[in-house]
Amino acid sequence: MSVRTPYRYAPRYLRLTLPRVCVAVIGEDVSDLIDKAEQLSSRDEHFLEFRLDYLAKPLLAMSKLKRFIESHPQLTLVATCRRQVNGGQFRGSAASQCEILQKAADVGFHIIDVEVETAESLKPPEFEKLREKVAILISHHDFKQTKDIEGIYARIVDRGLPADIIKIVTTAKTLTDNVTMMRFLEHMSRRVTTVGLCMGEQGIISRLLGFRAGSAFTFAAGFPGEETAPGQVTASTLRSVYRVDAVDQASKVYGVAGDPIAHSLSPLMMNAAFRRENHHGVYLPLHAKKLDDLLLCVRELPIHGFSVTMPYKQEIIQHLDRTDELTTKIGACNTVIRSAEGKLFGFNTDVAGVVRPLEDRIELRDARILVLGAGGAARAAVFGL
Repeated sequence: MSVRTPYRYAPRYLRLTLPRVCVAVIGEDVSDLIDKAEQLSSRDEHFLEFRLDYLAKPLLAMSKLKRFIESHPQLTLVATCRRQVNGGQFRGSAASQCEILQKAADVGFHIIDVEVETAESLKPPEFEKLREKVAILISHHDFKQTKDIEGIYARIVDRGLPADIIKIVTTAKTLTDNVTMMRFLEHMSRRVTTVGLCMGEQGIISRLLGFRAGSAFTFAAGFPGEETAPGQVTASTLRSVYRVDAVDQASKVYGVAGDPIAHSLSPLMMNAAFRRENHHGVYLPLHAKKLDDLLLCVRELPIHGFSVTMPYKQEIIQHLDRTDELTTKIGACNTVIRSAEGKLFGFNTDVAGVVRPLEDRIELRDARILVLGAGGAARAAVFGL
């Protein structure tokens, strides 16, 4: 028989024993939900969030969920029944939501996720009934922006809402929003076990580097196409591409910056190279809609170096402290290194990247070459040829 830990009496124990990645699991029905959880468990994913709000009738699923929990004592399980008004799928009232979460606690879930709006509607005896069997995660989600994180935190803590874990999720509209989230985590996460991250394409930074600032864990999707929040990536991507379990204070951070950036294969290739060379670093996609936002993010994180793609290869030159001769002649930069003093040095490797592979295949002297494009890479190609 497994022994359930009284989390409210041991918050430090709770924090130390939680894995880094909580994997969200959804299903068309309870059988589908459990089947997917079985698959993830077989892949050594031991921290799962069951999104009960995706089920048509969550209460009818409890007996099957109980049998699954009893047969998988190695798992740490979160029950979430997010209401539609808070970004979930559940259409019922707060009272109905609490009934489902209470049943989830009764059948053996270890943590239940309660939105702050629902938590504020509960009376102290109702909370105490929940906390007899389960740890309480109080959450807040902002699907529009990253704003007033400290105010949200105070809304939970100062009002005495009994949270074993506080989860604050915002939406990154800029790269710098990730910096805002991580600065908050640095100051507040020591008081209560805290999870903080940003949704959206720009939020990948916080999902991977939030641990360094104090976030207890991050969230991932169980399978492609089953993301439960904007910008969420799969657990397999976090582990195989970004090596999330190895990210720490000593990890060097790099990236590829541009607008758009989702198409870039650079994170896949560079992180594979880091793994092969045993380099303690991580390479991220940096979707910068404005160059000023990128430069602020580079200085604040700090980022050790980054690749530059469209549309910034030419514009970034005026913001660099120094460039090599090739970059100056071409008028385009595709590689930036940040020194220990914070200075930015620009280089151009596009010339070699274009010319050398061609030289391996054809005689370039007197050859007729067609260059398609008119951006920074095209300038480098024409210059090199």
